[in-house]
Amino acid sequence: MKKLIILTKTFSLSFFSFISIYGLFLLLGDIEGLFIGVFILLVCFFTFSIRFIGLVIGRRKILAMKRYQPNLIFITVIAFSTAILSVSNYTLETSLKHSLSARVKNHFYLEAVLVEKDRIFERVSFLSTLENMNVSSASVFYEPQDKELAGSAIRHIRKMQSYHNGWIDVHEALPVTLILYRNPLIFQQHLPHHSYENLQALYVPSQETIHLLVTNEMDENPDQFLELVGHEYTHHWMISYLLENKLDNRHLPRWFEEGIAEYAGKQSVREVPIFVPLNFIPFTRLHTVEDWAYENRRKSSHRPYRQSYYAIDQLVKDGNESKIKILLLNKQKNFYRLFEEVTDESLIEFEVRFLREEFMNLKR
Repeated sequence: MKKLIILTKTFSLSFFSFISIYGLFLLLGDIEGLFIGVFILLVCFFTFSIRFIGLVIGRRKILAMKRYQPNLIFITVIAFSTAILSVSNYTLETSLKHSLSARVKNHFYLEAVLVEKDRIFERVSFLSTLENMNVSSASVFYEPQDKELAGSAIRHIRKMQSYHNGWIDVHEALPVTLILYRNPLIFQQHLPHHSYENLQALYVPSQETIHLLVTNEMDENPDQFLELVGHEYTHHWMISYLLENKLDNRHLPRWFEEGIAEYAGKQSVREVPIFVPLNFIPFTRLHTVEDWAYENRRKSSHRPYRQSYYAIDQLVKDGNESKIKILLLNKQKNFYRLFEEVTDESLIEFEVRFLREEFMNLKR
């Protein structure tokens, strides 16, 4: 029993020491990180040497070995973790020509453990060729000719933050990373595996990163660029908002989440699409990511983004903005059952009504 307690204590101290050292290097830059790393290694070396010498010259070697062994393991863990993290921190910091926030560095390290390391090296190598604009709410990576777009993106993200605080709830979203691409091939290479077609932008929750392909059309029409930034940032804001409330987005139908993002993106540039008759598909067939990807494929006769936009637009026109928050924060009930409770109509009734009203407005 005593051995188990000692083992548990040693493991716990080693684990929490590693986490503390990891957190320390997330906050440090290249030179100071290297300096602190060398300092900790020297302390570990002298401590280890004193302990080891005590074991060698001690009279009761066996008892001393049992007594000091947990301490030596603890010191060894600190030394190895310091060496690995200090070198990794220095390499990452010097690879890029701009400083990284602790959150961004944490994403790189986690990806290095969880995904293919070659992809991480490729990503860092690519980011090292880009400029960086960093504020408290966002970090934007961009090619030199896109400096103006990067600035407008940061201003638009601030605008979206205020907009969501007003129509959904007050929430200070986590910082987001935005990477602007010009080359479609590089853009596709840096996206995680997905089943979507014709992508121009994608928000990756695990990276808290928006990947966005800048086109010539966006140069001519900046609102198209800002609408896309607003759409993808809304996904980030919702994930951050749900996380604050100890939730994730798995309980949300895809049409509802995409509808909110599409509505917010268009509202952010004051675009009000005129209703266009479409080949409607029941929202229950747009529930999962797979459903959405299938109905949004090139040859699909459906327009899921547009019909989802119309649905959220109708909820707002009905004065149900506060009910959107209730649906977002649903923790236990079936989404469609809760939808019927808060709107006093079933989803099918809602679909029929908002389509009928849009058609009536079109004829006027």
